[in-house]
Amino acid sequence: MALTRQNIARSALKLLNEVGLNGLTLNVIATDLGVKAPALYWHLKNKQELLDEMATQMYRDSVEDRRPPESLGEWEAVAHGARALRRMMLAYRDGGKVFAGTYLGDEDLVLPSPLRRSIEAGLDERRAAQALFTVYSYVIGFTIEEQAVYPKPGELDERYRSERAGDLLADVDSRFEDGLAMVLSGARRWLGVE
Repeated sequence: MALTRQNIARSALKLLNEVGLNGLTLNVIATDLGVKAPALYWHLKNKQELLDEMATQMYRDSVEDRRPPESLGEWEAVAHGARALRRMMLAYRDGGKVFAGTYLGDEDLVLPSPLRRSIEAGLDERRAAQALFTVYSYVIGFTIEEQAVYPKPGELDERYRSERAGDLLADVDSRFEDGLAMVLSGARRWLGVE
């Protein structure tokens, strides 16, 4: 198998579930690929480029899940995309941390704005983009916090086990949906499209 950025990213994502972001090193990836670590530097200059490529691969692999059905209205499509983004990050240990602040190297992976009909009808495109970025930021932030409490799916970090925290940690999906509803409601109000 030829060594490519994509192969390196796939190896890193596989290993991420085993060792987490803190344990993921170029040496670990090189060993998995059967090469020496310096060979990886021909393809990636540093760890940030690795994270960028990993995030791009995560996004690439989730494109069909992120694509909303045509039958959805615009705001339902925004919610669909938010849920799909969360699922994408949750598929990997520390997926939220990997995805946060990375540069996607393949612009073809960005789906058209779910608000494109409203934009074509006169909704300010810059404000619509700001509203969507706020939803995107909520999803990433929520997922990072969720993965801090549940480092592996369904496995609670014992530091968070207490009676006081129990209710807040019990139903993460409902908490995500409640927060998403608040953010979407605020975005619609801010855009004046309630």
